[in-house]
Amino acid sequence: MKKTISRLARAAILTTVFHSAVTIAAECQDIKRSEPLNLTVPVTVQLPARVAAEPVGAVLYKKEASLAQLTGSHRPITNACLEKVRKVLNGRMTARQTGFNTFATALPGLGLRLTVIYDKPGATRKEWVLPFSAPVADLSPAAITTDDLTLRFEAVKTGAMQSGTLNLRLPSLLSLNDNSLVVNMAVNVLAAKAHCAIQVPNPQIDLPPIDATALASSEAKKPYPVSVNLLCLNTKKASINVEGANDPQIPSIFKNVAPDNPASGVGIEMLYNSSVLFPGRPMEIILPQQQNGFALPLAVRYAKTNEKITKGNVKAQITLRINYL
Repeated sequence: MKKTISRLARAAILTTVFHSAVTIAAECQDIKRSEPLNLTVPVTVQLPARVAAEPVGAVLYKKEASLAQLTGSHRPITNACLEKVRKVLNGRMTARQTGFNTFATALPGLGLRLTVIYDKPGATRKEWVLPFSAPVADLSPAAITTDDLTLRFEAVKTGAMQSGTLNLRLPSLLSLNDNSLVVNMAVNVLAAKAHCAIQVPNPQIDLPPIDATALASSEAKKPYPVSVNLLCLNTKKASINVEGANDPQIPSIFKNVAPDNPASGVGIEMLYNSSVLFPGRPMEIILPQQQNGFALPLAVRYAKTNEKITKGNVKAQITLRINYL
């Protein structure tokens, strides 16, 4: 009698376990979509005005948001039971890789870097830089939605920038291996607005001692080069002007403002391409075809005023102003 009861109990237990296994297997079946989730992420990149002055490797534009925010679609990507769902999340780029995780574009000097982030409340945060491949089952047993996946888009300076626009389509940027999710990206790059930046490695220029005899003579005064570079992008026209305290009788000469033991009868003139610059009289800059960085043909020299020349220190302050469009 005892043996019979034991066998019946064992049979009941086995039946219960079998029933539970069947139930779980049924719940974990892969539910196929009637329509795949096909999303397109639009990105508009406005290059900054100072793009020419930015160093190589600088991030010129960055945008980070969830798929739901980027597409306006709050949708499930997977069902809740992932144990039996053998899906793989793939990120790929069709462009040529030019550096560490950076891909080239048709616009010289501009590269793209994309990162996919899984950030679901209660689950471990994960990041993948394209290209990558990750099993979905490793993420979370819960359902995954478009709110749980974030895209980080970065436009990176990879070299000398040139003017221009770019329309780029990146198909199947992010997808599941069964194509139940396909994310595309449409990138529109807008050219930087006209901009010029002055680069002065050493803003203080030291000149040799004054030769009073040579300065008093009518001979041409020796010019001393000034190291100034100009960085321009998308600029059609540019001019240079000088500002500062100048001699009212000879406007091209900037006054000696040395605080200690100043010399008299002497000031400083600035020249552009061997022509003397006058405050309030802009001089046109001939822009090269490749508007990256180029040296301005600037120089300074001592100049005699109407006062008697006496020995001492000489100091002048000159401000350069670049106008461009």
